[in-house]
Amino acid sequence: MKKIFISIGLAICLCITAFFIYVNDYYHAEEDAIAVMSLSDSIAIEENENDIAFVPKNAEAGFIFYPGGKVAAESYAPLMKECANQGILCILVKMPFNLAVFNINGAKGIQERYDIEKWYIGGHSLGGSMAASYVSNHVDEYDGLVLLASYSTEDLSDTDLEVLSIYGSEDQVLS
Repeated sequence: MKKIFISIGLAICLCITAFFIYVNDYYHAEEDAIAVMSLSDSIAIEENENDIAFVPKNAEAGFIFYPGGKVAAESYAPLMKECANQGILCILVKMPFNLAVFNINGAKGIQERYDIEKWYIGGHSLGGSMAASYVSNHVDEYDGLVLLASYSTEDLSDTDLEVLSIYGSEDQVLS
C-alpha cells in the first residue's frame, strides 16, 4: 500500500512539473512590441493586473481581445495600438499561464468601465476560440466577433453577431 501511495505521489509531482515546464515555454513579446506601449499624444495606455487598455480620444467602438495560446499579451500591442489609432478602444486581456482556457470569462466587467455602445470581442488562435465561447453566452452584449487564425467552438449561426474571420491561405494548422 505504501508503494502505491508513493507511486501516486510521484506521478502527481511529475504531472505538476510537466505542466509548469509546458506553460513556462511560451512566445515572449519582442522589444518592438513592448516599445509600442509607450505613451503617445493620441492614445492613452492603461495597464492593470488583468488587462491593457489602448484608449483613443473619442472612441467609437470597443474591442476586447484574447491573446493566442502561449503568447504573451504584450505581443499584440502593435495591433491594438493601430486599432486604437483608428478610433477603437482596445482591451488586451492578460491570461493566466498565457492560455485563454484558464480565463474564458476575462471580458467580464470590461464593458462597464467605458461609455461605449458598440462592442466587439475576438482573439488569435486559442484566444479567438475562447472569445467565441465567451460571446456565445453574452450574444446580446456584443455586435461582433473577430477571429484571427481561429474558429468558433460554439454554433453562433442563429445569432445576429457579425463575424470576421481572418486566416492565411497557407495556414498549415487551421483547416
